[in-house]
Amino acid sequence: MRIVTSKQMKQIEQNSIQYQMSYLRLMENAGCAAAQFIAQTLHDVNGLNCVVFSGKGNNGGDGFVVARKLSELGANVTIVLTDGEPKTDDAAKMLHIARMMELTVLSFEDDLELVNSALADVDVIIDAVFGSGFHGEMDVRRRQVCSMINSAIAAVFSLDIPSGVNCDTGEAAQDAVQADFTIAFDSYKPAHMLPKYLPNLGQVTLAPIGIDPLSYVDVEQNHFVTDDEFVYSKIPVKEDNAHKTSTGKLLNIAGGVGCTGAAILSSTAALRSGAGYVVTAVPQAIYPIVAPSLVQSPSCFIENASDVASALNGVSAVSIGCGMGTGQRQRGILEEVLYLAKCPVIIDADGINNLAMDISIVADAKCPVVLTPHFGEMARICQTSVSEIQKAPLLCAQELAAQLKATIVLKGAHTIIASADGHTFINQTGNPGLAKAGSGDVLTGILASLISQGMQPFDAAVSAVYLHGAAADRCVERMSEYFMQPDDILIDLGRLFKEHIR
Repeated sequence: MRIVTSKQMKQIEQNSIQYQMSYLRLMENAGCAAAQFIAQTLHDVNGLNCVVFSGKGNNGGDGFVVARKLSELGANVTIVLTDGEPKTDDAAKMLHIARMMELTVLSFEDDLELVNSALADVDVIIDAVFGSGFHGEMDVRRRQVCSMINSAIAAVFSLDIPSGVNCDTGEAAQDAVQADFTIAFDSYKPAHMLPKYLPNLGQVTLAPIGIDPLSYVDVEQNHFVTDDEFVYSKIPVKEDNAHKTSTGKLLNIAGGVGCTGAAILSSTAALRSGAGYVVTAVPQAIYPIVAPSLVQSPSCFIENASDVASALNGVSAVSIGCGMGTGQRQRGILEEVLYLAKCPVIIDADGINNLAMDISIVADAKCPVVLTPHFGEMARICQTSVSEIQKAPLLCAQELAAQLKATIVLKGAHTIIASADGHTFINQTGNPGLAKAGSGDVLTGILASLISQGMQPFDAAVSAVYLHGAAADRCVERMSEYFMQPDDILIDLGRLFKEHIR
């Protein structure tokens, strides 16, 4: 699946000109593809009242083509110019053809009463106001346009991206169009992969517009959606002569008084994900509770920072934070781990909360670091609000990964995995059954286990998130979203491993 930014899409279109293509032809192809999808979706557009809202750019030009094609299929079409006459030559040519066909063309500014009259009896609205170039906020007039679209009783089709949505970050401006269908042209954009965060998108479909495959050759893809092929090609297959110390030694620093379950869940998940040797490090006070539940996993005590050095001996990965609590003692342990560790360190839950006062220690660490915050934890370490993170989660994850030189796993309905070098995966597996205390501990265990077995931290993060969600999707079929508990998915995880590895 190809996912490109708006800038990359422009480069692809420019490249296509080398292969017997023109911008005018691309516009014609895009409009024809969109009109075909609309006609197929509605089965028959003959006699339907359609209003096409077109902006001044090439997205508006696509809208003019859609208007022409729907008219040819028998629809009653009205074009509304939201920003006056088009500013690009190609869009102007397409509008000229529409006028030659005697389609009704109204100005939103000058013919508002007629626009309202058209919307009073509308069946279909085509949103071609902004397209993929939008960013920032909308002015009063454009917000008024979008509000009218959202208020109308009609099927709304957005061309490429709903107007008011930033296709690169997923940020939706106030009053952004709420589409029933979004028709992405040629390639998906990052925002198209965030439907659970963006109800604006409606149903997303991809429409080819005739671009030659060679046009993509020199455009580096930075955004991806995780799939089976990626995940199962990365997970190491155990050698026939494998033994417990050759298949990963994980140190899991977890648990605290009142939070013993987090230590048990995370270590159990790590063991079930293939780690050969998992040492669970807990405060001495909870050892009698944790140890009997982890008979396969040796335990040790970590009471303060001075205990860290000996515990790190020979480990291939460290996970820290699940249920460990917050405070000066816990912060000291975390600092010592980041100072001494030579292997990858996974920081989750309270480990992240202990970072909130000063996250610079992550960037200064000599070891690879993976952070796995949910939106609340992300807001704390970024010193902002959850609502601000929700506006553009993709951008927030990318910026924090670059700042800390770490892998960021921003957990949510679409978990986002961002690397320090700008690569981003957007996960599509999982369901609301995971919205329960302990799910994050299981994910941390899977992730830490894969890293301990030798996977690169970023690849392991992408794979762990995908497997966690895929197992949960299987679990729902057995138990329902209401009944399932975080550790129930480990049975389904085992089945996935059996089907795809051995």
